[in-house]
Amino acid sequence: MISIENALHEFSVIGLPGTILAVSVAILVIAIISALWRTLARNEKLKYEFITIIAHKFRTPLTHIKWTSDELIKNEQDAYKKQSLTDIQQSNEKLIKLTNTLLELTDTSSSAASTYTFERVALCDFTRDIGATFKDLFHEKNVFFSVQCPPEPLYVKIDRQRMEFVIQTILENAVNYSSPGQTVEVKIARNGRQNEISVIDHGIGIEPQDMPHMFTKFFRTKNAQAMDTEGFGVGLYLAQSIARRHRGHISVHSDGPGKGSTFVLSLKKVH
Repeated sequence: MISIENALHEFSVIGLPGTILAVSVAILVIAIISALWRTLARNEKLKYEFITIIAHKFRTPLTHIKWTSDELIKNEQDAYKKQSLTDIQQSNEKLIKLTNTLLELTDTSSSAASTYTFERVALCDFTRDIGATFKDLFHEKNVFFSVQCPPEPLYVKIDRQRMEFVIQTILENAVNYSSPGQTVEVKIARNGRQNEISVIDHGIGIEPQDMPHMFTKFFRTKNAQAMDTEGFGVGLYLAQSIARRHRGHISVHSDGPGKGSTFVLSLKKVH
């Protein structure tokens, strides 16, 4: 490391013109770095603005498709046509979910904080209701699912819609990366000042080197990519961002490949 004394000696050797030149070069380098940083930040902002505009533009036609398909399914008597309409409806629901994810991504990544509406909810009832929406998926994959609650009700203050996304993301990962005949367990418990939801699966597990990156934007493990090719690596990133907006966090543990995973959502308890 160059000391201040050595630096001053170097400047005395090269003289005043050399010192001025060195300072000028340093200022120029700083200016270039600052300009590049501002350009990157501006490009990042433009990228998220573009995503936001496109996502909002998608919302209206997707909503119309949903309403129309709902009505057509309701009135259709032919079994084959009804199944075709149901397939269209399910694909449309995936697009709606993707659009909402993109909008949440831009809200989370931009400096403008999106509005959260907090309300007091019973954590066990809330989680069970979300788990019930996965009934068909668990049945289809032949994965056994259970929710274990303590005798006394546990309460948290959450933005219901966003916290639903968090729990859905963790449950969806658990079932997607489990094999037929395995189990997914949800355990709800109090831990000091926190109420915790633990989602335990016995699926593909996580490599030790991947653990620090699990909540990084656009990160997916190789095993996850092999089992589920449709994901694009923002679910856990968004879930963690939302949890932090609730002054909570998500942690993950795995003993390695093939040994399953445990995701724990911790939220501050309320009375």
